[in-house]
Amino acid sequence: MAISTQKATEIFDSHPTRFTKKEKAALRATLRGAFSRMGYADSDMAEVQASGTNFVVGDPRTAEYLFTAHYDTPGRTGWMLWTSRFVGQAGANVAMVVEMLLVILLLPVLSEWVPSLNRVLGADADFWLVEGAFLLMLVVMVGSMVIKNRNNRNDNTSGVLALLSLAEQVAADEELRKKCCFVFFDNEEWGLLGSGGFASWGKKQGIDWKRVKMINFDCVGNGDVLTLAANKKTAIAQSVAKACESAGMKPVSKRSAVIFLSDHANFPNSVMVSYTMRSTIGLLYLPLIHTGKDVVCSVEQINGLTQQFYEFLKQRQI
Repeated sequence: MAISTQKATEIFDSHPTRFTKKEKAALRATLRGAFSRMGYADSDMAEVQASGTNFVVGDPRTAEYLFTAHYDTPGRTGWMLWTSRFVGQAGANVAMVVEMLLVILLLPVLSEWVPSLNRVLGADADFWLVEGAFLLMLVVMVGSMVIKNRNNRNDNTSGVLALLSLAEQVAADEELRKKCCFVFFDNEEWGLLGSGGFASWGKKQGIDWKRVKMINFDCVGNGDVLTLAANKKTAIAQSVAKACESAGMKPVSKRSAVIFLSDHANFPNSVMVSYTMRSTIGLLYLPLIHTGKDVVCSVEQINGLTQQFYEFLKQRQI
């Protein structure tokens, strides 16, 4: 069993953005219907209000595995990382900072080239130019975050489809079904708020997150390098890497202290599963995310990935 191309297309077409409360509620209604058809009861599903609305299927208090993906979609901030396909995700972050610093440092030179600026701004021309540039950059960056991106197939409709695909396989296995909880996080794009709120909520419920194995699917629909990211060498990250290697999947393990951050960062025993590409100089990056060109999402790749994870679960490899 796997997610069908038809079902994926329905989600692509009906829920291209999940940016507003109305759009998010519409997707959650679709998810509720999908899990009902899998045989999950209404009592198995909940909406946990914690820094957003997190849609939960299964019982996180008793689950051994927490499979997650964020369902919200980003603003139009892809322009800030336009160099990633050349210098990789990490390099693009550095390039963005360098570009901003160059603009600020060159402004005093501009004031010398254009005498009229000195006359208008007075003796403090350099100061006002730098301050103005900084404020303009801040306005542009924040403004980009609040303009919703119209295409989000890889980030993170792919993760949503991965959870649906895996859940359908697990639903037919009564033993595994009891061990798995599926969580669709809200507000990842605003600083991992939904998962952070859910982690805090779970602690209040008495959940020991060190016991739970958290596997987060983020951007799994476009790319050819299976990438496993974790804040440190967690037990689940190591067991997933070993299982993938035994299956001939050739994963690349990365630290995610700054780069490849996602909802897994809020849980102590976690790993992010993603597909990336190699940049011109060979470094990893997530292609086209947060841009209007995020239109690639391979359903076949997602189904292949989740079917493999289902096998890992059945064989107790993770």
